[in-house]
Amino acid sequence: MAEMKPASRMVSGQFINIQRLHVAKLLTDEVGSEATYDTPIDLGKVLRSIDIKPSNSSADLYADGQSIDTATNTASYELTFDTAALPLEYVAYLLGHKCENGVMVANKDDVAPYFAVMFQSDKRNGSKRLTKFFKVMFQEPSVKGSTKEESISYQTPTLTAKAIYRLSDGNSYTYADTESAGLDAEIASNWYTTV
Repeated sequence: MAEMKPASRMVSGQFINIQRLHVAKLLTDEVGSEATYDTPIDLGKVLRSIDIKPSNSSADLYADGQSIDTATNTASYELTFDTAALPLEYVAYLLGHKCENGVMVANKDDVAPYFAVMFQSDKRNGSKRLTKFFKVMFQEPSVKGSTKEESISYQTPTLTAKAIYRLSDGNSYTYADTESAGLDAEIASNWYTTV
């Protein structure tokens, strides 16, 4: 497949908001097969911020007193979600815990499942950048509390997760930009309904 060279002097709207956090449980991911997912779930108005940090490594090859080649690799992505308070049912679902009648129990044998994670970044010009990570495992959230003082401050949880590459096709994430001329409108309209 030939590499597509982008046009000169392209512009992009500036990001002003992040929203619409959705997850879909990964059901199967095997080499040589297509990955399958459960129906996506909209987690509601919970996303305050997100930080995506690639886990990169690099190496240089030296010969005759200089670097003659360099190689880089991205092994995974560390995702940090600052959220409003999540219902216990969502916390249990993301971490593989049990939650019944308003009581969540974390057991030593619980195994956190993998999820696809979807969200969007809104731009000032009205367009959106849609993001989808295909294989993400959430970790126990950090919880911090403090007493109420003269000034009220919200105490919000932080969810961390690791995104890795799917076995089925080697993909980790995808972006779609609604202001890109070639974007099929159906891709944007179905972003949250299927992985």
